[in-house]
Amino acid sequence: MKFLNLLLLCSLMLSCSSEPTVSNAKPSKPGQAANKEESETEDLSPRGVDYSQVPEKIAFGSCANQDQPEPIWKTILQDSPDLFLFMGDTVYASSPAQQPIGDQYKKLSQIPEFKIFREKIPIMATWDDNDFGTNDGGADSPSKFQARREFLQFWPYVKDAIPFQQEGVFHSKILGGLVTGKKRRLKINGPSLQVIMLDTRTYRSSLEKNPDPAAVVGPYVATKDTTKTILGEEQWTWLEEQLKRPANFRILVSSIQVIPTEHGFEKWANFPHERLRLFQLLKKLKITNLVILSGDRHFAAISQAELKGAGNLLEITSSSLNRPGTLQEEKDPAYQSAIYNKENYGLASFDWKKKTAKFEIKDLQGKVVQSAVMKF
Repeated sequence: MKFLNLLLLCSLMLSCSSEPTVSNAKPSKPGQAANKEESETEDLSPRGVDYSQVPEKIAFGSCANQDQPEPIWKTILQDSPDLFLFMGDTVYASSPAQQPIGDQYKKLSQIPEFKIFREKIPIMATWDDNDFGTNDGGADSPSKFQARREFLQFWPYVKDAIPFQQEGVFHSKILGGLVTGKKRRLKINGPSLQVIMLDTRTYRSSLEKNPDPAAVVGPYVATKDTTKTILGEEQWTWLEEQLKRPANFRILVSSIQVIPTEHGFEKWANFPHERLRLFQLLKKLKITNLVILSGDRHFAAISQAELKGAGNLLEITSSSLNRPGTLQEEKDPAYQSAIYNKENYGLASFDWKKKTAKFEIKDLQGKVVQSAVMKF
């Protein structure tokens, strides 16, 4: 992947240059319930996403515990984003005490700051392990079908966006632009942004346990079994089709980290062949306008990987919205600065005329703590 220019700026607790204002845009009609026969509770979805408009600002984040206050939504709202990407752990429901999962979504909907936020800002979402219903869970999770039912009820737009009869929740949308032409000769009129929400849970094979905790910090190690998968063949085929669609810029959302390799927690590097497959797919399709957004880790970080013969790949990790991590530091050659382990969220700002994208990690007060700028 070749960027015309990549500028990474990392700083600690920089003050915002001005006081942002809250958008007064009139909310559109909320989404409808995913399936009336399946739903026995009120529709708790946020307002609908207007896919006809290309966004200028997108906020993103992950890991929000519904049993704790979530004041950060008020801070994010001050940035007036056009869209929020919820990158997993939208609720915590992986313990017996947090069942049924539907009750946890009800708690989320009753948090005052989130209630106001969802009435004003469109949200796209995917899940991670806690809203999947099993800590570090994968394809063998006993709760995945119930978790999917509750997820689609709370985020009903996903049901209309997912491929027909798929088991997972992966989906993709193009915002803005007017795509015209036949299948193999599609063209875009006007700026457009593609958002790809991956599902790293439904099809994921079992993890390899770490036999030597002293050697690696974390419970897992990389598998040597190349038959194991993160996405599954159905999702891989779909992903390649999505990346062939025309778009001026692309956001690939993975609930777990893609680029970092050194830690022993959940990450794509636990399945090295799957990570390599993703990189090779980007190189094969000559994707030069993509950033990866990830969550899960309860800290924020900016990572970069060099794809041989294809330039650099950028990943922004943002976590957690209200559960700060306890890890003080983590070393990885991919990290462009020290990790930030307090409450945080991400903000992507686009200048479609200059073809630049700025990515910022902000703290609970809205101050920038890390940032990166990319030309596309």
